[in-house]
Amino acid sequence: MSTTITCPSTTFRAMGCQIDLWLEADESSAAVAFEAVEKLFAENERILSRFSTTSELTQLNGRTGEWVPVSDLLWNVLEEALIWAAETNGLFDPTCLNALEAAGYVVSFEAMATAQFNGRHQAHHLLNGQWSSIQLDPAHQAVYLPYGLRIDLGGIAKGYTAQQAVDLMSPWGACLVNAGGDLVAGAAPSSLPGWPVGVAKPSEAGDPADNALSLWLENAALATSGVDYRRWTSNGRAAHHLIDPRTGLPAITDLVTATVWAAQATEAEVRATTSLIMGRHTSLDNLENQSHLAAVLFDTDGEMYQTSNLGNLVI
Repeated sequence: MSTTITCPSTTFRAMGCQIDLWLEADESSAAVAFEAVEKLFAENERILSRFSTTSELTQLNGRTGEWVPVSDLLWNVLEEALIWAAETNGLFDPTCLNALEAAGYVVSFEAMATAQFNGRHQAHHLLNGQWSSIQLDPAHQAVYLPYGLRIDLGGIAKGYTAQQAVDLMSPWGACLVNAGGDLVAGAAPSSLPGWPVGVAKPSEAGDPADNALSLWLENAALATSGVDYRRWTSNGRAAHHLIDPRTGLPAITDLVTATVWAAQATEAEVRATTSLIMGRHTSLDNLENQSHLAAVLFDTDGEMYQTSNLGNLVI
């Protein structure tokens, strides 16, 4: 947050990032709520992480070519991902796991500093861009992945969980969740129009960055996607985690970060990711045509661009 608010808070790690919680409640109520949220993140990570060999998602990815019954959580998040794949004409693509691993993203980012990669950096035979071939059987809550097709739910799973956390804490009071820089807010804290949050400038190697501007966030989400932090070298070639489904390779883009405001966290996550892939001109046009969204973009020249309706949120 860009301004300090005096209320109970806590920090823990989950889903490969730092999770920060704020709750406007008494200390004992906040402690109960925080414990419940930490358990929520741990359980969702146990089910949805592609980096765990025992997760339900990994087990599903290991059973391609057959119908697999899944839990409520995996069903709901996958269904949400496929809705957004259709909404974005496949520019948001949950079937990018093969391409991610081919580019070198084979372990969690926390482990990448000491890992060695031999990513193929080739787009052929990666089976990305085939989200529409995934079949869902609602009657049996079962999923069919075509042979060899595997999914990654990383960003949308984090946003979905952060939204669940806000829904969980909101009965106790005004609350805010910061999941690795992606923010989801409940009601505004007392005597303020919202939670004061910052939009950071792009940074190098994850170093702390100055805020470019501050916004009020209330009953909404602010997600940032970027190629400034999750970068690595694979076979002597620069790579990052944003795959362009049209090529199966790390996206070539003139944007460094995209921060999108939306009413729900999953949409903010999706819109931020697809904005990076589309590039500055196309994404600005797309965002301006959707009055329920607002955004801040930074390009490779360090220039900042913002949508016209962001002004209502700026502090």
